[in-house]
Amino acid sequence: MTADTHAERRAFRAGRVRLAFLTSIGSKALGLLVQFLAVPLAVRSLGPERFGLYTMLVSALVWIDLGRLGIGPGLTRELALAWNRGESDRERTIFSNAMFFLFGMAGLIGTLLLLGYWAGSQHLDAVFGPSSSQYRGEILLGMAVVGLFLICQIVFSAGEAARSAYQDDFINNLMNTLANLASLILIFWVALWMPTIWAFSLAVFGAIALGKGLNLVLLLVRSRPYLFPRWHYVDRRAFRLLMGSSVAFWVSQVAVLLMHNLSLVQLGQMVGAQRLTPFAVVFRLLQLLSTAVLMISMPLWPAITDAAVRGDRDWIMTAYHRLVKLALLFTIAVAVGLALLGSRIIPLWAGTAVQIDMTLSALLGLYFIIWMWNHCHSTVLFGLGKLWAVALIMLCEGLSVLGLAKLLVPRYGPGGTAMALCLAGIFTSGWLLPLVLRRTFAMPLYISTNLAAAPVGPMLSEEPIP
Repeated sequence: MTADTHAERRAFRAGRVRLAFLTSIGSKALGLLVQFLAVPLAVRSLGPERFGLYTMLVSALVWIDLGRLGIGPGLTRELALAWNRGESDRERTIFSNAMFFLFGMAGLIGTLLLLGYWAGSQHLDAVFGPSSSQYRGEILLGMAVVGLFLICQIVFSAGEAARSAYQDDFINNLMNTLANLASLILIFWVALWMPTIWAFSLAVFGAIALGKGLNLVLLLVRSRPYLFPRWHYVDRRAFRLLMGSSVAFWVSQVAVLLMHNLSLVQLGQMVGAQRLTPFAVVFRLLQLLSTAVLMISMPLWPAITDAAVRGDRDWIMTAYHRLVKLALLFTIAVAVGLALLGSRIIPLWAGTAVQIDMTLSALLGLYFIIWMWNHCHSTVLFGLGKLWAVALIMLCEGLSVLGLAKLLVPRYGPGGTAMALCLAGIFTSGWLLPLVLRRTFAMPLYISTNLAAAPVGPMLSEEPIP
């Protein structure tokens, strides 16, 4: 590949990442505003106990998203590779395989959810604790609302995944802005006129599903109509390749849900919904603040795949160092602020009913640094194709969190889960992910001058961690 071609492609990648970042500022700013308002409004209007139940409900049902089996990021990676090689026929085949698979999974999960809804409605206290009997109707209707819209998102997620593959994340951001605006209006209406668990679920998840659905329609009708799914494009070999990438992402997604969702359900079962609320509020705050890093990292990994296919190691190294530097500066500032001022500021935000222990806020602040450190390394490794290495390491971390929390919560309460998150993050992903990345950078990089026929080089291999 000539120096001129390298320069042109670098300019394209940098321009798209910059455009995605700039549009993400508006989208994420509005999203943060929605969530910063939603949490205190929900706590005040629902009360600490019902807010704890709402958190447990969402944490339990978000597992429906696993029904994609990682097809979202897997689709992004396979489309990015095909697009960078100029293989438009392969793009159509990959997208059709993904869409028909997602339709099938949505139908299957919908059927299982109906069966589970009928059976589980008789045993709510097994998941939500003894207080569930008092709010039985709200919980059941909330389960139906969240479940329905999560199933819709299984199919609609294909639009966002394709946009990311074509480095059109700025369009995703614009659609998310519209969804956040709709959610903001609905949340205020619900808080004033219908403060119930199911109505808050509708305000949040309904708006998100609407934005994703509109994005998919616009992709197929306006942007890239040649991707419109057709059955005759379905191909077993292409599907196997797609699933090869997708299942690794799925395992990573399972690991994140173990750490950030099942751990909250576990904590709520062990200490009760009311004692869970302070932990859930701080953790939700950190999830909101993490969007500052995600604004850069999410559009970056498809760009890294682009650079790896073209053998542009220098661009990848520069992007990696900048990402880690910015993430550490931001997370350390957040952690220090949370440790020193969290116990004073958070009750002003979420309401005086939410009292935060200083030790808990300091531990979660420390975890925020560890979490974003690991996220930055997994992002770069995803772009380089080390999918299974990341997946297996993250799965070990997720299982470690649950095991450690089981031991620590009886003695330290909610702080035990925070300790478990920190310890598991440091002693698994915290050192293994950088180790794998150093070894990957040390490998020779295949540089092709014929992208249309170029094989994927060693930096895009999918070998498990040694």
